[in-house]
Amino acid sequence: MSSNTEDGANTVNPVDDPTPDGEPTTDPAQLAALFDTSPEAGVHAVLEAVRGRNPDMARSLRAILSDPERMRALKDSGLLDDPPTHSLDETIRLTIDAVGVPHVAVNLITPDEQATAAIAFRSGSPDGPSTRSLVNSLCVLPVVSGSPLIIDDIADHALLADHPTAVSGEVTAYLGLPLADDDGHVIGTFCAWDSEAHHWSTAEVQLMSDLSILVQELIFGR
Repeated sequence: MSSNTEDGANTVNPVDDPTPDGEPTTDPAQLAALFDTSPEAGVHAVLEAVRGRNPDMARSLRAILSDPERMRALKDSGLLDDPPTHSLDETIRLTIDAVGVPHVAVNLITPDEQATAAIAFRSGSPDGPSTRSLVNSLCVLPVVSGSPLIIDDIADHALLADHPTAVSGEVTAYLGLPLADDDGHVIGTFCAWDSEAHHWSTAEVQLMSDLSILVQELIFGR
């Protein structure tokens, strides 16, 4: 991407605290905090966790995603078990025209996978899987960070250029906004993407942000 591109991969050296059995452990909050001090380090840590290259960070990531209050928020959304409401489907479809992007979705992140709750395509119909592993998910990043992930051209992203969705050509431009309940528990993303490079203008980002608030209200009944 352009102005949103991370400059390069940082090596993450988590502080290991010995447990009684001698195994290192990482405070789950430490992984989330990495995004505050260095977004590049946070992205790198999550990628290392989902790719199985850092068991300590993998445990930390799972602890974040398995947090009981977060799991309660996922359950309360109703989207893991029931189809989306007409209003949510309609909002997703309207976003295609309003923002001018080819793909929009609401994706949920469980401790094990990404699950698509609602999706709209500008043309044709979705032909991809409704679930995918976290190693193939970009949405896990804004869920853990709690902040938007904006990518104009993933080929220019030092840490994500080799992401499976980039290598396959599925995603070149991506905008993912975290979706949270009233208590701030992030359950997934409201996201848009394009298979071609796309500069996300300030107006587009603001419009997606405004629509994400509506999506949250539709999900949690605010």
